[in-house]
Amino acid sequence: MVFLLKRLQGVSISVIGMAALFFSMSLWAATPAQQLTQHLGNYASLQADFVQYLLDSSGSRLQETRGQMKLLQPNKFYWQTEDPFAQTIVSNGQEVWIYDPDLEQVTVQILDTRVTATPALLLSGDQQMIAEHFEVQVNIGSDGMQQFVLVPKDTESLYESIKLYIFDGQLKQMQLVDTLQQKTAMNFFNLVQGAAISDQVFQFQLPADTDLIDMR
Repeated sequence: MVFLLKRLQGVSISVIGMAALFFSMSLWAATPAQQLTQHLGNYASLQADFVQYLLDSSGSRLQETRGQMKLLQPNKFYWQTEDPFAQTIVSNGQEVWIYDPDLEQVTVQILDTRVTATPALLLSGDQQMIAEHFEVQVNIGSDGMQQFVLVPKDTESLYESIKLYIFDGQLKQMQLVDTLQQKTAMNFFNLVQGAAISDQVFQFQLPADTDLIDMR
């Protein structure tokens, strides 16, 4: 009886060990796009502050501006940068509004998830589409920082590449290179996942004495 019990215990341990092995193998087999999707899928809603830097070719900072973002999947976002480069971008999921207060001008257009691949859209959009729209690679630093490199497949994309830095499940930084080779980096802080955000945030109200350019 003791011998039988030990054999059963051995079988149980073996089964658990094999299950753990297959689980670890399934994680290891996940593509970079799937790994990124798993991370971003946790951001059903998200709000954060950020510091945005314009960089030269060597990575030195040329300009700095601060801002706030609020995101709600799918495709709803509020993205605002403050002076001296003030701009507000708002999407209700169907349309996107771009407000430039210095110009007293608002542009509205249909949200195109292929061409309008803004950082906000990437974070708030349908994450299952990442593999369709981007070639994705992942690098892991010695400190555990994950760097995801996304290269748009669409030649009409506004960006040449996008890099996302994630540490311990938290989005830390985003770097972008546009088609004119302009580099931008954003560091995120005060990040809140699962934030309760009113849908009214994503309904743009046209300011008084502002010109409207309707491209819908």
